[in-house]
Amino acid sequence: MTRFIKPQHFTWLIFSCFLLFPFKRSVELPLLIMTIGGGVLLYKYGRAFLQEPAVRLFTLLFACIWLPMLLSAPDSYDVKKSGSTVLVFIRFYLAGLLIIWAMRKPGQVSLLFKLLAWLTAFWVIDALFQAAVGQDLFGYAQASSRLNGIFGEDGLKLGNALPVLAPFLLLALRAKPALMLLAAVLTGAVVVLAGSRGGWVSFGLVCIWLVLSETRRCDVPFWKVGAVVALTGLAGTYAVFETPAAKQRLDQTLLLFSGDEAKIDQALSLRWTLWKDAFAMIDAHPVNGVGVRAFRYAYPEFAQPDDPFVSMNETSGRPTGAFYAHQIILEVTSETGLTGLVGLVLFYSLLVRHWRLASQEQKIRSLPFAMGTLAWLFPFSTHPSFYTAQWSTLIWLMVALLCASLLSTHKADRAS
Repeated sequence: MTRFIKPQHFTWLIFSCFLLFPFKRSVELPLLIMTIGGGVLLYKYGRAFLQEPAVRLFTLLFACIWLPMLLSAPDSYDVKKSGSTVLVFIRFYLAGLLIIWAMRKPGQVSLLFKLLAWLTAFWVIDALFQAAVGQDLFGYAQASSRLNGIFGEDGLKLGNALPVLAPFLLLALRAKPALMLLAAVLTGAVVVLAGSRGGWVSFGLVCIWLVLSETRRCDVPFWKVGAVVALTGLAGTYAVFETPAAKQRLDQTLLLFSGDEAKIDQALSLRWTLWKDAFAMIDAHPVNGVGVRAFRYAYPEFAQPDDPFVSMNETSGRPTGAFYAHQIILEVTSETGLTGLVGLVLFYSLLVRHWRLASQEQKIRSLPFAMGTLAWLFPFSTHPSFYTAQWSTLIWLMVALLCASLLSTHKADRAS
């Protein structure tokens, strides 16, 4: 490090990825710089760097996902697409190495934690402003009666992204329980109005974990905190669902209990159709799947004659279907086979094992990163695509930060 580059410069570089995340491909610029930096670190320090606990864990986690991707490429339904995905995916590993190296510096975990808390607060305020006046602070109007905030008029990613960052805002206010509760209610309102039911599950998990963590930390009877949170949640949910768009999504969800397959498919926004075809792909290609990111090209072969997702690509003249399975277990298994499923199970097992073996100090330091990782990677929910560039950026940033904070060598550097 030269005298002109200070540790916080790398932290701001990492933060810029979150800052630019809503603006599509612009996040690739800081990610490219981090990728180059990670490559330099790997070249300069080699085996010694790879032996560090946080780097070793991150390497194992990445291998669990990347190696099945590699094995899926040779006989993919689109070898070029799968091959390019496997190749460019390496940048997330190299960027993660830089993240872990930067977070070793004293004070950097705390600095990033504060920056992400402020960013989350801005996302919430911006979305609430949009809900109140019809457009956000940048002039973006609501899309399809759903809040989209800073993500723009053609982006409906707010509902899935906000729960990932919500822990930073909520934990930043843990010293002021009333403000933390208010922030949770307002953030929850935005998540509900954003209309992503997977996001509802994610935020619910964050809140449950937060309640359990805070009752244990403050030695408050669980039933007291639970009662306050439940009453507040019920009141807030009732108020939010008085809005037509949110009520429509709730009514649609309740069709799950109709017992009629067509209505269940409607309740799941036609995901039942996707999932049946994904199971058919798994049955036909059980070992290494149809190829990473080749789901859309394999889809027409397994779709029913009246499948609404099948269409003809005007450019290539090739029939295509839905882009991905909208569920992480089915997406991984259909695209990379049982090899990918085993890798995913090992991925989860490694995370859970290291969390359980961590000291209380390590858990406190890494809690917001762990919550954010769970919010996106919880396996029993619906998901955006696990392999697309934008979402992969968010996922691997959080995983690298979790490894860095959980196995940090600086005990005094807490994210609080």
